[in-house]
Amino acid sequence: MSGLQPVFVHGWACGPEIWHPVQAALGVTDWLSLDLGYFKAPTHQPQSVAATNFLATQDKQPKLFIGHSFGFMWLLSQCKIPEGSRFVGINAFGRFAATQGYEHGVPTRVLQRMQVGLSRNIAQGVNAFRARCHLPEVTEAICQPAALHDGLEFLAQGDVRPSLPPLVQNKSLLVLAGAQDPIVTPALTEAAFPAGVVCHWQAQGGHMLPQTHPQFCAEHIRTFL
Repeated sequence: MSGLQPVFVHGWACGPEIWHPVQAALGVTDWLSLDLGYFKAPTHQPQSVAATNFLATQDKQPKLFIGHSFGFMWLLSQCKIPEGSRFVGINAFGRFAATQGYEHGVPTRVLQRMQVGLSRNIAQGVNAFRARCHLPEVTEAICQPAALHDGLEFLAQGDVRPSLPPLVQNKSLLVLAGAQDPIVTPALTEAAFPAGVVCHWQAQGGHMLPQTHPQFCAEHIRTFL
């Protein structure tokens, strides 16, 4: 590809495994997947590192940052972005929750109900969300409550929209979206990014493009680079 090391960041209530189809489709070997710690990690996860460890040891080499959903907002807010880096947001957004002047965001009450649901029954709350994404259920034993609650709080408050215009101006941002996404709707996608962003739509795609349409993702990433 371009010589930039790909760094993948998954979304809320997911894990690094969502990227395996895209990584295979890209045919690259020198990649990293960051684990945001929502679930106890399997014993063998090659090239997967805890997000906190990555932040503590991050070097100044430019990267190709690829974020899914919440993972895109997280990486723009947390990572020290080396000059020359490029970004791909898949089912992504600059802000998730609605606020004044941003009515297409998800109402805060929805996120509050999700927090209450997690507090009552963490596996049930997580699996209700995963079912909307057509992901398999997880067990309570692997759930990490603190990380899941913190992630939801960040979804309610996080906002990286001010960081996006320079990326669009420098042509260093690609957005891939699903026209059938029930979580990040087309209206939310359009509101969440500035005018002029390069956005490609998968007409039949839902919220898990890395799983359902890995070739679509890989082809657009290659063209972008």
